[in-house]
Amino acid sequence: MKYISKTILSLHSIAIAAVVATPKTSSILQVTDPLSLAKPKGYDHTDATFGPASYQDPIEHEVIYLESELCYPNIDLGSSYPARVPGDNNEKRPLPSSFILMANRGSCTFQTKVRNAQRVGAAALIVADNACRCSDEVAGLCNSRGATCEKESPFMGDDGSGHDIHIPSMLMSKHDAESIKMKLVSGHSVRLEIAWVVVPTKTVQYNLWTTPANFVSTQFLLDFRDVALALQDNAKFKPYTVIHHGCTHKIKDVCDKECTNNGRYCASYSSDDEPFDELDLHGNVFVKESLRRMCIWKEYGEDDGVGEEWWNYVVTFIDKCYSEALFDDEDCIVDVYKHSGVDKSKIDTCLNESGGLDGDIKNTLLEEVIMAEKSFGEFVVIPSVNVNTFEVEGELSAENVFAAICSNFLSDAKPEVC
Repeated sequence: MKYISKTILSLHSIAIAAVVATPKTSSILQVTDPLSLAKPKGYDHTDATFGPASYQDPIEHEVIYLESELCYPNIDLGSSYPARVPGDNNEKRPLPSSFILMANRGSCTFQTKVRNAQRVGAAALIVADNACRCSDEVAGLCNSRGATCEKESPFMGDDGSGHDIHIPSMLMSKHDAESIKMKLVSGHSVRLEIAWVVVPTKTVQYNLWTTPANFVSTQFLLDFRDVALALQDNAKFKPYTVIHHGCTHKIKDVCDKECTNNGRYCASYSSDDEPFDELDLHGNVFVKESLRRMCIWKEYGEDDGVGEEWWNYVVTFIDKCYSEALFDDEDCIVDVYKHSGVDKSKIDTCLNESGGLDGDIKNTLLEEVIMAEKSFGEFVVIPSVNVNTFEVEGELSAENVFAAICSNFLSDAKPEVC
């Protein structure tokens, strides 16, 4: 294992507040002092899907616990733990110049907490959960005292405002956090290390999960195209489009609008009062565009793992057809084909041979992507990127993803572009 080295791209960076949400994690949270609190595999935790991941170096600092939910910006670190006991001159011992802040989960958003921690100079924020995990309660590690326990760890997702957050954050279980709090409140110091690690390999596979109409997805695709083409076939790429299997709505007319193939394949959780995304279009339009992109990849990217024509199509489509009036306009799509070097007849053949989108018929390509979703786990935030099956954490920028890809190569296999 090695820490991910930072690679700076000569590209403009964009603030995108969406990150992978998959079962695997590449970060480790560990107590380095006192060693009595250290765990063999580190502390179980949930990473935020906003803010950066420190791919260059681990973060290791003294922990300061503030008995607060950090919901308001007027934060007084003077009341934090361990207490700053006055010295010989009767002045309180100063706070460390760099520190990891621990605060309680509460009534405000995770973004609000992290933003306020950032304002007071914290290098990272650990949010101490205020509810027991049901599994911890069964094991006798935590007592809910009559309150309802949590079956799953809360997801630290982005509410769309996380673009200005530049420190990492994570959620720690109630019983784990209590042991650290007790040590700090008793006047002892605790040091934590947060590290992002990878296992380098000779070949790197990276997967991109998007939807055709998600604004954040379109921004990332536009920014990452040149990076993907610069990597050429040194790294094997595969794009996926998230498709939901089966209509959840009871009204058939709604299912027909939001899904295809008699309700088999849906672009969103079908609901007539919840628009799928930024474009006010029915979900079946997005399923159609998703299948079209799958066919383009099958014809032009599956063999080389690069898919230049696929990238050309996607960015040209965003430029020419990404609007309510043109998203499903056949003339606009044909024009995009011409500008992208895509043979319309090949794509039409693929669309038909895969099973099409009409009738209660299985579509082989849509079935494949649904099976792939099951193998990777549930996607909570899109777009998302996996490199060698591990999530890319922090801000989903071209720079961050490129750094993660390059750092997964063994030193003697790293391509020149890295």
